Amino acid sequence: MAQPTPSEGIQISMAFEPPPGEGMPARTAGGGSRGQTLAAIQTTPPLMALVPAFYSQTNGQETDIKGLTLAATPTFFFYVPAIPAKEVAFSLKDENNNDIYQTRLTLPNQPGIVSIALPKDTPPLKIGQTYRWSFGVIYNDENTQEPKVVFVSGEVKRTEPDAMLNAKLQQAEPLEQAKIYAENGIWFESLATLAQLRQNQPMDETLTKQWNELLQSVGLESIANQPFVNGLEN
Repeated sequence: MAQPTPSEGIQISMAFEPPPGEGMPARTAGGGSRGQTLAAIQTTPPLMALVPAFYSQTNGQETDIKGLTLAATPTFFFYVPAIPAKEVAFSLKDENNNDIYQTRLTLPNQPGIVSIALPKDTPPLKIGQTYRWSFGVIYNDENTQEPKVVFVSGEVKRTEPDAMLNAKLQQAEPLEQAKIYAENGIWFESLATLAQLRQNQPMDETLTKQWNELLQSVGLESIANQPFVNGLEN
């Protein structure tokens, strides 16, 4: 990924455009399987995946959450609220339900947005194939003291850019790249590029505005102001 550059004076619309055939992005966060909370502990916002959810074009209902990526080993982002949990589990499976990657990680001590990057030695996602991911928070039930899991899940599909898109990306600065990804329906790279810029330049007002616009365009405005939290550990 290209190195971040100052964004001062750059005016860019960062609204996400869904891929053809996916319908319009859902405008309310936390619906469907994108956001869940613990039954005994109500949190606002709830545990949530930073991915689009779409309304079906036929019945107007929110469908499964999904996103496109260009990467062989993409990065996933999640919002974890203040809940009494110490560990998370992440898994990725292919279309035949075969395990591609599994890990369990220790949570940081503060709520916020965490990321999981697939290791470079993970089997690369194949172009044109859809994979199923799951992110679960493991906690002990207050009554039984037995471990339980609340999770969010969805799909990621790897696609290949055409020559025109490749040329645009190669000529663009990182903030412009994030916009190009967004307007071409490539969620994972749009989010990851903008997240990297924001983490490196947290006081940049332009980046804050663009981040808010991107998340608002897919109904994730409730977590747009949440901090990035590093510290997921094996």
